[in-house]
Amino acid sequence: MAETAHSTKKQHRQSNNKSQARTYGKVWLFFVYYWIIFGIGCYFGQYLPLEWRRPLSIVLLVLVLITVLFNRARRYGIVISHIYAIVVGLLSYATFTAYLQNLGPEVFYKNVILAIAAFIVFGLIGYFLIGNAASMGKYLFVTLIALIVASLIGMFIHNPIFHTVITVVGLLLFLLYTLYDFNRMKRGQFSPREMGFNLFINLLHIIKYVLNLANRFKR
Repeated sequence: MAETAHSTKKQHRQSNNKSQARTYGKVWLFFVYYWIIFGIGCYFGQYLPLEWRRPLSIVLLVLVLITVLFNRARRYGIVISHIYAIVVGLLSYATFTAYLQNLGPEVFYKNVILAIAAFIVFGLIGYFLIGNAASMGKYLFVTLIALIVASLIGMFIHNPIFHTVITVVGLLLFLLYTLYDFNRMKRGQFSPREMGFNLFINLLHIIKYVLNLANRFKR
């Protein structure tokens, strides 16, 4: 009887591990999928007229703000996530091109690698070293709202210090969101599509903020 019970527990544990591995696999498939959507948007961004950039940026930030604040909008998460990935791709072409020209290829790619490394490190901390980061959620949420509002205001304020503060806060926020999301994965509190999109957003913003800081300090 004891051997049978032990065998049953072992099979159950193996089954859970396989199920968990499949779920994690789906997360990373969605992660790659959204990067592909972003890449397509980025490619077509070279044809985006300059005068469309600010209106599109405002629309994007308002869309994110509405989605974050209103539960009803979250029902259309799959549609909104695709719109976001495409639009942010369209807007990112000019941004990345400017950073590449200002920083030079070597510094540009070193900073991209640094951003990816930071994403991985905070992810590993969240998964392996933090027991339960659920309490962080409300603080990250409030900071995200403040960051979105500040970014909207920043479009009409040309103050280097203001924009540097936004960049530093944004970088720290998405590094902590990476820690938080990996911790959620460990605790099983996620859906693969939503988590894949979240991790895509986290890494994209970390890369952008790192490049932004490198560009500011180069001046």
